[in-house]
Amino acid sequence: MLVSPAARIAFAHYPKTAGTSIRQWFVARFPDAAYVEPGNPHVPVRESLQAAGLLAASGRRSKVVRECLRIAEHVAPRSLTRRRRCDLKIIGVVREPFEMLVSLYEYWRRCAFAAEPSIRLVAAARTGGFRKFLQLAVRDRQLPDYRSYFDVDGPAWHTTRLIEFESLEPGLAAVCREFAIEPPSSLEWCNAAPQQARDMGPYLAEAGGLLFEVRNHFRWYYDQAARVVVRGTRPELRRAA
Repeated sequence: MLVSPAARIAFAHYPKTAGTSIRQWFVARFPDAAYVEPGNPHVPVRESLQAAGLLAASGRRSKVVRECLRIAEHVAPRSLTRRRRCDLKIIGVVREPFEMLVSLYEYWRRCAFAAEPSIRLVAAARTGGFRKFLQLAVRDRQLPDYRSYFDVDGPAWHTTRLIEFESLEPGLAAVCREFAIEPPSSLEWCNAAPQQARDMGPYLAEAGGLLFEVRNHFRWYYDQAARVVVRGTRPELRRAA
């Protein structure tokens, strides 16, 4: 996760969701921005909060803190002893999962790595077929789903805004207005596939019964995301803080 301590804002970069394009704008807009784990732009939100010192590693209060709060509740209003939520504003992007998986598979196959990756999922994309890659990603859960990655309903969820990939620029502009920051005039599309009009037919055929597992793995997106993602042109779909 890319964090600007001065502005108290962050960008959580899920793979193949226009992250490189947003990162370029983000670092230009917030010069102090840095990754919580240098060299790894895709650390999930909860782990990033822990690495940045904004959340205890266990996600729980220590026994001593719990006891202090229990005693304090007898002498102070409950509102004053309630655990403070993280106030870091977080921007993220979500994309139709099957389309994202195809894009990720194609990107890893064509990427010119300095050395062949040892990560099993990346290696499967480079040396195997799409079905094997899909099995590892969703059946073996080697790729986090959106709900777990963005820690839906977690400590920073009330200040997290997720933008729909298909309406990226108006969505980002809407979030910027809400967060009182200047939106980019335009975004430069980076790491996009050379052929934008993808023929999904072969991938759908190869996936076969795994399509059900894709939907199950990303069920939060299919069942609930429409109510919370920001599209920019339909403000009624935006989630209130």
